[in-house]
Amino acid sequence: MLAVQPPAPPVAHAAQARIELHAYRVTAAAGSERLQFSGDPAEGCADRGVCGVSGSLTFSPVRPEPGSEATFIRTGSRVSGQAIFSGGNTSATVDTAGTGRACTDSFFARQSVITFRRLGTRRVQAVLHGPVGEPPLAQDAAVFATHCAGPRVGDLAQSGALPRAVVSLAAMRTSSLLLSLTADRPFSGSGFSGRVTSDLRVRIKRDRRLEALLRGTGGLTISGTGTLSTGP
Repeated sequence: MLAVQPPAPPVAHAAQARIELHAYRVTAAAGSERLQFSGDPAEGCADRGVCGVSGSLTFSPVRPEPGSEATFIRTGSRVSGQAIFSGGNTSATVDTAGTGRACTDSFFARQSVITFRRLGTRRVQAVLHGPVGEPPLAQDAAVFATHCAGPRVGDLAQSGALPRAVVSLAAMRTSSLLLSLTADRPFSGSGFSGRVTSDLRVRIKRDRRLEALLRGTGGLTISGTGTLSTGP
């Protein structure tokens, strides 16, 4: 009688998923992002004391500083990365019914952030200010934090109204790429409702020396938030 041998245990493989890394310099930014809003009873404006409040917020980026960088990382089906560059000018004009006086404010927001995320199998979505609940949003949250009453970046994120661009994976590998971060969407939150429009355009250019530097620092690690870190 033949003895039946048990199947051999599976061989453990230490193979690591191939990491595709591209690094860029952010070389140009233009256009504007504009919010038109008013207090909305359906959004609880009475509880927040903003019924009768209406106005506009505008953000216009400045020319990126030379050190502004971006990274794009793909590991299997996972895509991550972000562009962090010089911020821009924010202005607000807000009226309150019955007061006869407008609140105005303007300031320089020190930073802008674009986050890259997978969209389907062959496309990438670039989102200005970062998806809700992720670190880029925290870094970029001050863009609409004026002294006047009004919505904030988190309200746009919660409503899915952040400006965004959709590009192919192949486009992310080219030497130069223009990200058209458009929006024409409604939003609501914090007692307000309104609409965000955007025609922002940000250009990124491949920097192969930076890519080599990142690869040569001893390894790459992608954190749970999609940021890139290098080994010792």
